[in-house]
Amino acid sequence: MAKRKVFISYRREDAAGFSHAIHDRLVETLSKDRVFMDVLGIEPGADFVEKLESAVRQCDVLIALIGTRWAGEDARGKARIADSHDWVHVELATALRRGIKVIPVLLDGARMPAAENLPSDLQSLVRMNATDVRASRLNADVWDLTGATMSALGEKWLPDEPGGKIYAVLAGIYAFFAGAVLLFVVIESMFTSVDLPTVLGTVVLLINALVLLRLPIHSSVRTLTRQQALRIGAVGHLVGFTIMSAGASDVDGVMIFVFGVTPAALMFLASFAMRRLVRS
Repeated sequence: MAKRKVFISYRREDAAGFSHAIHDRLVETLSKDRVFMDVLGIEPGADFVEKLESAVRQCDVLIALIGTRWAGEDARGKARIADSHDWVHVELATALRRGIKVIPVLLDGARMPAAENLPSDLQSLVRMNATDVRASRLNADVWDLTGATMSALGEKWLPDEPGGKIYAVLAGIYAFFAGAVLLFVVIESMFTSVDLPTVLGTVVLLINALVLLRLPIHSSVRTLTRQQALRIGAVGHLVGFTIMSAGASDVDGVMIFVFGVTPAALMFLASFAMRRLVRS
């Protein structure tokens, strides 16, 4: 069964930077041959209108990036979008005529154009629910757009990642470990004073566990891949353990190796193994 494809429609002078960010995120989830973005893929001498129409006909979802200069302006000061040979016009008109799912994306506060400012074959665009992508929260907005695109393709979101079971086991064990550390510190505080490095180190370990579990504590956390979360977790664990060790006088080499180096090494090696699985 042929894989369903995505077409990214944009005007270079209006949305080039956003288009590459969206393309790169989609390619992380879909294979590269399922995401068509640019007329640069059309060979010299070819009829670009025919090629664009053909590419749009082969897609199942079209993402229309609309910035403040989306309508364009020709040498006479008229809107290029009204020209039936303008490539953005061609892309959208073909998609709308064929009933292809169109997702309008408003960039950095841009507004949907009024129907009366559009040619008749594009006016149905204004009736479609749009989503926003802003530079100030690019990762989170592109993440949401990717989810909407995957849903429109009829595919699972979030998709299963290779090595998911490895990750789930490691993240669960680490969350248990961080919880146990917190419990011991709380019990210790009932009988004696707890020094500041121990408290700070425990806080770092708890935050590290939340990052590993990819809980929505911040927009940047939910956009992490599992490999990225594991690498951050390895570094975070070393930082937290180092802080705790600074306030303890009875930490020996065995404790450093077992509770400090080993967990961090396991997370790093797991991230490397998962990356190999993704590439394979």
